Amino acid sequence: MSTDAMPEAPQGRLTPTPSDRFPATFSAILRDMLMLCALAVLFFIAASQFELFEIVTRATHRYEHWQLDELPLTLLVLSVGLSWFGWRRVREIRSELTERVRAQTQVAQLLAHNRELLQRLITVQESERRALARELHDELGQHCTAMRAEASFIGQAGGPEGVTQSASRIAQSASTLYGLVNGMLRRLRPPALDSLGLSPALLELCDTWAKQTGLTCRFEAPDVPQVLGDATAVTLFRLVQEALTNVARHADATQVWVSLRLDGSNHRLCLSVKDNGCGMAQTDGTVSGLGFVGMRERVAALQGRIEWRSQPGHGVQIDVSLPYPEITP
Repeated sequence: MSTDAMPEAPQGRLTPTPSDRFPATFSAILRDMLMLCALAVLFFIAASQFELFEIVTRATHRYEHWQLDELPLTLLVLSVGLSWFGWRRVREIRSELTERVRAQTQVAQLLAHNRELLQRLITVQESERRALARELHDELGQHCTAMRAEASFIGQAGGPEGVTQSASRIAQSASTLYGLVNGMLRRLRPPALDSLGLSPALLELCDTWAKQTGLTCRFEAPDVPQVLGDATAVTLFRLVQEALTNVARHADATQVWVSLRLDGSNHRLCLSVKDNGCGMAQTDGTVSGLGFVGMRERVAALQGRIEWRSQPGHGVQIDVSLPYPEITP
């Protein structure tokens, strides 16, 4: 089974960056610049009222060869220039921060919209699978049963030996076709998932997979609620289904452990699938393939997290965490 169903997206609220603390720094710089301007104004007032320039000139006349009498005016011009430069930079940086905040808001909105679209796509996909399974059961399954009945009737009615053998082959082909249809029905929409719930459906999936592959598959779900949202239940079932398929195809393993538990303190459902196979060299950031992409998309649609941990020769462990109660994007 291949879950051809975005990266994990990214999810939810964006993490504040250090640039979010810049406005406080800029306000402090602007305050210092304003204080310098105020000091310059006070200097001019003092110079006009108390002839400060004359006092300073007489006091620094002996140091004329050092040009100390020009130092106050130079410092004043420098402070005004720095104040103007700081004011311009504050305006520019505030404008940049405003644009950045606007861009981050747009990105968050787009991510939320993408999650909503992805969830709708997966819901439509599962609805189509359910409808297809119903049509296969009602139409193709009935025709297979009718073929078997007609072939059995021909064989029991007596006749030439060739006709009897043909009727037997038709009945055998109809039985084989019905078995294939039944397998397709279980892959499209497992009956236990609707009638019994997630845990029994996963237990049946693991038992069936173990019988088909000859490998050992241990499943445990000690405290999983019986009632789950359809999107969460289907997602967890498809994740286990895809993980077991990958183990059978690539892992060269002898044992698989599937665990599903409820983390009540964090209100999350935690799924773990681990094997003792050959492992893989890739990390969770470089895992590729349609199956892995489909798993990431399904988890991202429910605002969950998925991680792959593996080392060559030590198997692969897939950890999934989904919100509980179910959060619909």
